Amino acid sequence: MRLSMTASIFTLCFMISGCVPTTSRVAYDHATASQQQMYSDRAECAEQAKGITPTTSGGKTGINDGIWENCLAGKGYTRNNSTGRLEVPANLQVTTY
Repeated sequence: MRLSMTASIFTLCFMISGCVPTTSRVAYDHATASQQQMYSDRAECAEQAKGITPTTSGGKTGINDGIWENCLAGKGYTRNNSTGRLEVPANLQVTTY
């Protein structure tokens, strides 16, 4: 009983803190790119889109959303989370600003 209650409290605290990972599908379509090519193109675009967003304490390094999306579109990718054939694994998804 004590272990079950401890686990329940831990789970509740974890959920309230916002630490529960969300797994939403991120996928793209491209006429000819393989999964490996998409990884390579995404790495190039991430490098191009790296920047600093202003914060009250100076700045925070991140990925600029506009540059990121334009770079991928320029390489022929169309974001299609519902049916895209090139799915991005959760551990390779990026957060943009």
